[in-house]
Amino acid sequence: MSRIVISGASGDLGRRVTRLLLEADPGIELALVTRTPEKLADRAAQGVTVMKGDYRDRESLDAAYSGAETLLLISGLNLGRRISEHRNAIAAAQQAGIRHIVYTSVGGGEQPNNPALSAKDHKTTEQDLRSSGIAYTLLRNHLYAEIVSNVWIAPATASGRLEMATGQGSLAPVAKGDVARSAAAVLRDPERHASGAYEITGPELLSMQDIVRIGSEVHGVPITYVPQTGEQRLAFFDSVGLPRTYDPAMPPSPDGHMWASDELVSADLAVAGGYQALLTQHVKQITGRDPEPLRSVMERVKSVPYDQIDDAV
Repeated sequence: MSRIVISGASGDLGRRVTRLLLEADPGIELALVTRTPEKLADRAAQGVTVMKGDYRDRESLDAAYSGAETLLLISGLNLGRRISEHRNAIAAAQQAGIRHIVYTSVGGGEQPNNPALSAKDHKTTEQDLRSSGIAYTLLRNHLYAEIVSNVWIAPATASGRLEMATGQGSLAPVAKGDVARSAAAVLRDPERHASGAYEITGPELLSMQDIVRIGSEVHGVPITYVPQTGEQRLAFFDSVGLPRTYDPAMPPSPDGHMWASDELVSADLAVAGGYQALLTQHVKQITGRDPEPLRSVMERVKSVPYDQIDDAV
């Protein structure tokens, strides 16, 4: 197997995919690219190639991608910067002679009129990949089940209310482990998945009422779903000091993400509008195993802070 580059390798998904690839083939040739190489000191100590590469620094990517044939392009975090950052990565891949790019897109992002602000970024990158001349695979990852469990439900156990602007929408949350397994499987045999566009979903299409019912049963406390308008959610985020509009100059959070309430609320409204109401068998088709249900994920991680969930949980 030729050299595989994992770009964005120090994040949670990159670490999971790295582990899976090394477990399947300890001799696999990997290049782990990150803007923070110190976070991958453990892999460097094991002899895995770790290189500095920043999506905002095209020259760093030219060097990091050199000599590889397959690139896992883990999407950038920041709304408004993703498009230019991903274009740098695609141009560097062209310069390096990379033959296949596997891109982590967003679930339902290709649908016309999807209100989610992040979906617009991802849709543009998908179009850029199609016109790049490089073979590609699109992994449209749906909302992480761990977010539903520990960002939505766990905090709601205190008040007994889950307040969201998701209307009566439905979604199929997917476990982080299934996202990683899907990516690793495609990287091991990219030609088989050339031009594929996969919706990476969990095994169940769940309403908001289903989600709070599962949460109530797992946590042993009653939780009620209380639909809110987009303006009500924006007002809540205003009250806790979150900026309403994304500004590329705003300081990043500790995880490197620049959150603004317009992005968060637009994601809620995409659920309300049915843009996340998709259920596929793509995880099983790619990996050969059924994806993990939300209840199982919730039971497994319910007592772990979201930012401490990793591939050991």
